[in-house]
Amino acid sequence: MKLKFLSIVLAGVMITAFSMTSCLNDDIEQVTYTNETSITGFSLGTLWCEMVGTAQDGSDSLYMDTVSFEDYPFTIDQLNRTIENRDSLPVNVDISRVLVDISADTPYIIYGKIKEAGGEATDTLWTSTDSIDFSVAPAEGLSFKVLSMNGIYGREYHVKVNVHKQDPDLLTWSENESEVPFTAQTLIRQKAVYTNGRIYVFGQNGDTPCIEYTTVSANGKANGWTPVENVPANTNTYSAMVWQDKIYFLAGGELYELADDVPQLSADSPADIRLQQLLANATTTNGATYLYAYTEDNRCVTYDGTAWSEDTPDTALPSAGQRFSYAALPLSYNANIARTFLFGTHTDNAGTESGFMAHRLTNESTWNVYDYTQSDTLRCPNIADATMIYYDKKLYAFGGAINSAQHEDYQAPFSTFFASTDNGLTWKPVTENVTFPSSSFAGKYEAGYALGEGSYSCVVDENNFIWIIWHDGTMSRGRINRLGFLPKW
Repeated sequence: MKLKFLSIVLAGVMITAFSMTSCLNDDIEQVTYTNETSITGFSLGTLWCEMVGTAQDGSDSLYMDTVSFEDYPFTIDQLNRTIENRDSLPVNVDISRVLVDISADTPYIIYGKIKEAGGEATDTLWTSTDSIDFSVAPAEGLSFKVLSMNGIYGREYHVKVNVHKQDPDLLTWSENESEVPFTAQTLIRQKAVYTNGRIYVFGQNGDTPCIEYTTVSANGKANGWTPVENVPANTNTYSAMVWQDKIYFLAGGELYELADDVPQLSADSPADIRLQQLLANATTTNGATYLYAYTEDNRCVTYDGTAWSEDTPDTALPSAGQRFSYAALPLSYNANIARTFLFGTHTDNAGTESGFMAHRLTNESTWNVYDYTQSDTLRCPNIADATMIYYDKKLYAFGGAINSAQHEDYQAPFSTFFASTDNGLTWKPVTENVTFPSSSFAGKYEAGYALGEGSYSCVVDENNFIWIIWHDGTMSRGRINRLGFLPKW
């Protein structure tokens, strides 16, 4: 409804009241009306939301239901006269029919689209039963103004109802993010590491070890591949890792590093120890940092940046030539202690039901191998060509085929993520949100696996992108949507 004469009428009433009181004797108290025009409270009511249910035949079915959003907090910025919700509403909420509850200095509130230069205002007197369409609001939001008791409009508030445009918990993939192949054309036995905006891939072209790198941007764009020259002929490609912002790897039992993309013997290489595998590294919040390795005579050793020391013996860990993954994270109750995990495939027994998992603490000297002999479905699956990543505060495992009767629904390569939230003790298949796209990844993996083991690698960058690098150098990139949302405040 148009409100051209609303302020005139109210002003007339107020002038008449003032005239009447002025005719009375001085014993009558005169009333002064406030000019306050603030909105002090704003909340939503019940909204329609699209839900996903299960039909009788077991398929997904969409339906609409009502959900109360009255507890969703809205922030009122009185200085800039803005009102909006910091936490966006779920992606499938309908904001074309919104009931709002408003508290203000007076009950006289009008709303409408924000008036543009030269345009005509389309203001409507608000009531609590009005169904407001926020879906057609401009970027600045809708205009809400309060009429003071003395007939003056207050400065307008810009009100926005924010709704997620993406499902925040969905892992979204961009396939073939880079169509540029490796300069070596094909790499197997891959290990990828990330540092300083670059992804480095260690691998083999036939029997020749290679290192290639690409630069990736903050928005997930990758450039072409650049080869590293003079890679040692006896490089163990599975040993590559980043420690203290440097890339380390083993070649001929000695510790090498990449210095300005040039392979060279590291000053940290032990003089009297021959190393067959770099296992993992860990850094605590108090600055303590450790590099874990396995010697050629099957001893576990640790380097603290100053000296190498021998750990508790008699622990069978991945040796040279074995593909494995690691992750290190601080303890929830003591950030000055980190727990490190090793994850791999039991290759010595094709029928093994569970994979390999070991862990240790930075304040201990012993690796503990998990015993998954219990007959249940929560054990760590034995995945061929397995990869483990720490992502979104969980451990995720995936890879090639699974030869396990207890996971018969998830045996195809790249069909399922397995997740653990209890330090690798139990693992469950993820069936919603965090998934691979159809069967395309399986096809890419199998094409590479026909050439040899380790025909792909995976790494997570600082912008929460998961990068999968295939045998030919093409790349697929994924990220859980909310991990890429920019902070609004």
